[in-house]
Amino acid sequence: MAKIWQLSANYSGVDVKGTINGFPVFDGATAGSGESGFATAPLNPFLIGKGNVLRIEVTAKADGGKLSCSVEDAMTGDIVDTGNAAEIPLPDGDPPYVIEQTFDSEMEGFAKLLAEAKPSDEASMVAFALKLRDMLNAGDKDGVLALFKPKFEAISADFGQPIDMIMGQAGQMVAAFTSAKHEFESGDVDARPHCDNKLWELKHKNGHALIRVEEDGGSMSLDVCAAQMPDGIEIVR
Repeated sequence: MAKIWQLSANYSGVDVKGTINGFPVFDGATAGSGESGFATAPLNPFLIGKGNVLRIEVTAKADGGKLSCSVEDAMTGDIVDTGNAAEIPLPDGDPPYVIEQTFDSEMEGFAKLLAEAKPSDEASMVAFALKLRDMLNAGDKDGVLALFKPKFEAISADFGQPIDMIMGQAGQMVAAFTSAKHEFESGDVDARPHCDNKLWELKHKNGHALIRVEEDGGSMSLDVCAAQMPDGIEIVR
């Protein structure tokens, strides 16, 4: 099994966002309340090998605001980079503050993705979201699964899981989504660009995932991060 690189962050009295190699991995807002927060995020899908950049931006801070973070092996709890394991001193004065730390990894699949993806635009990504909606509403399970295949192939490679197992699980999920009605329109799509407009998160403007169904008193969702690849727009993360 592949090593699972994980970001762990503890914070209190700050509004903070974190990215890895330009892609958002966590955010928290506790400057107003002064409360504590904790976040973890798997990093494998966003690692480039040499020179990974963890960028943390603090946009607001209450008196006594604190922040600590570490990059860990999620399976063992071992700190991968001891240089960023301790509390991060926050400068005096008013935010924003930007803290950047670098580390190397064996994983480098994200570098290949960034090299192959082309910058895109909001209109193209919104049109793709509507295409995905129409395929879901038409019950086109195989077509939807094909659009998501690059995402699931990346999960298989990044976490050392058999692709047949991943695709089997994905097929069950997609079947649930193609059995539901998705009613968002172009004005509902929140297309968020990252990594020099190469990767686009597609979310609903109500704050929920774009692809989401309610069931048994709960909900199930599927994240959509798309990119313009050589053969067209694909869901890559």
